[in-house]
Amino acid sequence: MWPRFLGHDMDGKKKFGPADMVSLVNAIIGLAAISFALVDPLLSCRLILLSALVDGVDGMIARQFGGSSIGPHIDSISDIVSFGVAPSLVIYSVVTQTNPISFSDLSLFSYNHVLIIFCILAFFSMSAIRLSLYMAYDIEHNHTIGAQTPVAAIIVSSVILVQTFSAISILLLTLVLAYLMVIPIKYPDLLFRDALLLSIVQLLTIAFPDAIGHAFPYALLILSLAYLFLSPSHYWNNFSERI
Repeated sequence: MWPRFLGHDMDGKKKFGPADMVSLVNAIIGLAAISFALVDPLLSCRLILLSALVDGVDGMIARQFGGSSIGPHIDSISDIVSFGVAPSLVIYSVVTQTNPISFSDLSLFSYNHVLIIFCILAFFSMSAIRLSLYMAYDIEHNHTIGAQTPVAAIIVSSVILVQTFSAISILLLTLVLAYLMVIPIKYPDLLFRDALLLSIVQLLTIAFPDAIGHAFPYALLILSLAYLFLSPSHYWNNFSERI
């Protein structure tokens, strides 16, 4: 007896295609990021960035070879693992550990600890809502409403890899990103050349996060913030060239 996800559905579409395998890899990398979040948050950030790269690849494969019946669903589940759960745990780890960017002497019901939990829950909850809204309303368009969860996760990871931001600034950023993920602002898909540039910077950040005074995480952060705040009003309007 063959597994249920093999074969084709009644419409002739594959139940599980090549793009879905890539989405599954995304989820596996996200799970690895979760497992390292509390013991090595910097490594976890690099894995989140790797998940973001893989997430872009599965979309291109789906457009090239065709999607499957379960493709959008497995992609969304993978995204919540890699860009919702993993960044939330990384944020908690970074702002509570004993180092120059942490709160000190936390107790379970202290004001600081409650504030941290609130920020993390806000980020995770808005990530889940954002992905659900995308599945319901935006999946057929070459734009999306609200900041994408991978973009938010990339910004969080870049900020932490830079290693110069305070705990309170990271928490404030977390709340800002949570808000931007669910506001009714249209974000365009990237042109291929811009997506390629961002991918190269991501790869360099993953491979050499500490090189040249954290130059690559800084570059990735600047590019991501530029997209986040400038693309709704200043990005190119030729949607036909978008990936």
